Amino acid sequence: MAASGRLQQPSPTVQISIDTVADVLIENSDGKRIGFDFSTKSFVNEIPGARNIDRETSATFVLPSDKAEKVYKLAVSGKSGSALTAILSIAGPGFINGFRSLPMPPGQIQRMSVSSDGTALSLTASQDGSTPQLYFTNQSGRDKPSYRFEVSARTLSPGKTISVKLDLAGGRLSFNSDDPRKTGFSVMMRRTKPGGARETYNHQDVSFGRANNYALDFGNWDGKGDGCFYEKCSDCSESQCTKLKNEYLAPKPD
Repeated sequence: MAASGRLQQPSPTVQISIDTVADVLIENSDGKRIGFDFSTKSFVNEIPGARNIDRETSATFVLPSDKAEKVYKLAVSGKSGSALTAILSIAGPGFINGFRSLPMPPGQIQRMSVSSDGTALSLTASQDGSTPQLYFTNQSGRDKPSYRFEVSARTLSPGKTISVKLDLAGGRLSFNSDDPRKTGFSVMMRRTKPGGARETYNHQDVSFGRANNYALDFGNWDGKGDGCFYEKCSDCSESQCTKLKNEYLAPKPD
């Protein structure tokens, strides 16, 4: 059969979803947008091939997969009838990432960014207080472990940003905030081995450094003991590991 007669593989897409009624505006790396334009109070769709699916209590945006290591910028605001908090997720090939317990006060715009390749999330605070949970769920194939990571900051000032980046191949989870005020981070990692066995690490207060900038070396974690963290700064030693206790309590057998 001629090449022209072969079935073409569908182009890769990502789906950005929110589980409550809300106004959402998404901007891709080329500055094109889809969603609710907060300045004109109207719906726009400037992204070729993009579409939205509105349901009674949720919305999903289906977009062409953006260029590698590029980001989508998101602006989200609650509407009358919105839940107090929401889950906003981005799903693509091999990953589901997002924000859990995202505050949704009507009229207040929350600003986030998500990478189309599943490696990075960030959120800029609209009010003082703790942050939503930023989470990553990734699969690398049947013969490799899959992971879930959850990160949140105890405090974040308005206008300041928390960022999390996942290097799955290098075995590092980096997280930071640009807030000059010192804070602590809660970090959870769950590793599921190919055979189904699960290993969990949890620490509720990562705050040993001079700045709010850390990396977890999960690639070399032994599956039960302390986690190895590095402080990231201009004069920090990349070879100096700070071990923090695994605070996870495994459920007792019935």
